Amino acid sequence: MIQPLPEQRRPGREDVDVRWWAVGVARIAVLALAVAGVYLLEHADSSTAHFLLAFYAFGLAASGYLLVRIRRAFPVPPPLIWAQVLVDFAVVAATVSFTGGPGSVFTFLFVAVILEAGLYLGVKSGFVLAALATVAMAIQAGIPPVEDTGLSNMGLAYNFLVQCLAFFLTASMSGFWNMRLHRMQQFQREILDNMNNGFLIADKEGIVVAQNRAADTLLEIPKGSAIGHSVQDVLRVDSGEECPVLTAVRSERDFTSYEFHARTFSGAKKLMGLTTSRISDSRGQLTGIIASFSDLTEMAEMRKELQKQDRLAVVGELAAGLAHEIRNPVAAIRGAVDELRSQVGEEPMADKLTSIAIRESDHLDEILRGFLDFAREPKVQREPIDVRALAEEVRMDCERRFGENGTAYRFDLHAPDDNLMILADRTQLKQVFQNIVHNGVEAMDNGGRVNVSVARNESSIEIRFDDEGPGIEPDMVARIFEPFYTTKDTGVGMGLAVCHRIITAHDGTIRVSSRESGGTSLSVRLPAVRG
Repeated sequence: MIQPLPEQRRPGREDVDVRWWAVGVARIAVLALAVAGVYLLEHADSSTAHFLLAFYAFGLAASGYLLVRIRRAFPVPPPLIWAQVLVDFAVVAATVSFTGGPGSVFTFLFVAVILEAGLYLGVKSGFVLAALATVAMAIQAGIPPVEDTGLSNMGLAYNFLVQCLAFFLTASMSGFWNMRLHRMQQFQREILDNMNNGFLIADKEGIVVAQNRAADTLLEIPKGSAIGHSVQDVLRVDSGEECPVLTAVRSERDFTSYEFHARTFSGAKKLMGLTTSRISDSRGQLTGIIASFSDLTEMAEMRKELQKQDRLAVVGELAAGLAHEIRNPVAAIRGAVDELRSQVGEEPMADKLTSIAIRESDHLDEILRGFLDFAREPKVQREPIDVRALAEEVRMDCERRFGENGTAYRFDLHAPDDNLMILADRTQLKQVFQNIVHNGVEAMDNGGRVNVSVARNESSIEIRFDDEGPGIEPDMVARIFEPFYTTKDTGVGMGLAVCHRIITAHDGTIRVSSRESGGTSLSVRLPAVRG
């Protein structure tokens, strides 16, 4: 198991730009309060001025704390936002109250606070602040005498209604944009989460700020747990080298379809294909990077399989030509030696030498025949075949053939009653099954059991052969289907190569592995007939 992600260097910073702008607008109000403070020093008594200046200082400190958190991309929980909004509201209410109430030049600051609440917390919060501002203005409208405000009763009422309308209009507009931004973010998130490729978005320091669902699955990490961590700790290169995403940031060049081996957080090794795209601002300065990656492990296996097929095809072409050139002279030599043997009579040495020559000629002919079988492109005459019936036929043939050994060898068949029909060449497929079972018997010198099991999934049928032999070494698995490769003392090593060629011609796959309980497991998978 790989160690889990270290502690976060920095939490996520989704939508920082939008929130930064929103807070910036609200901070204009706080800066304006400084102007109000200067005004109050000239027009208010000393104790009131000092009280308000202390209140302003508290508001500025709270605003600065929130700005630092957002600028450094620390998460801002809703209660903290509400606290800041209420502090700003209180500062604005106090400023308006001590600078003329409804006639104050600072009443517009309520709009900034409502805008802050709407953009940050949504339309409902914006309307709550608009209602509070309306109540505050209504209370202050009744505190000073009408004549002190310089407005008539009608003018004061009109001014109050205009201000209230502005408050609620601001709440509606800010809430609308909050909703639009939220929907846009949700739409972008749904697009990313429905992509098959993994996506990591990092800032210019290589800290992950966003990830999609596919990234969680490919890297085998909990949802959203990569945010706030270095991409080096998330997308781990198996060799221990620098993460290519950081390399792209440092070298200021992007990768396209770059392949490397990565370690997931369960310890699995995967071949990843990576493409990076740097993000720049309007001045061309690097602000972040998008990394798109996918699991190429299965594709790499297919690529190896295709290369293997190409190599075997070349060998097959050479084998065909070589076999035809050699087989006729070998047949002539064998015939001549056989004739010579009949002429020399019972001379012991001559009989011994001619026997050796005939035996080796037959062995060479067997090799050439295997060459030709392998090199010859299988001509598949497809017909509907019941795999269960064919496997039962092979089982019975093997029982008759190896029945001379009593009960030393057993052949069991396990197959469901489901539809197990395929389109295949019956003769060729039977040859494959017999060859596999015979190999299993030869691997069990002192007897044992060969289990044949048939199973079906949605699109294919799997025929599995399990023996109780010594198994196969891991380093031999990759070569077991190569021509002339054999682990037996006798034989030319062409049987499984021919089987592989036949199964491939049937659009199927054949795999071999060692069983945990001992023995070898060989699996043949063929396309099933839909029905």
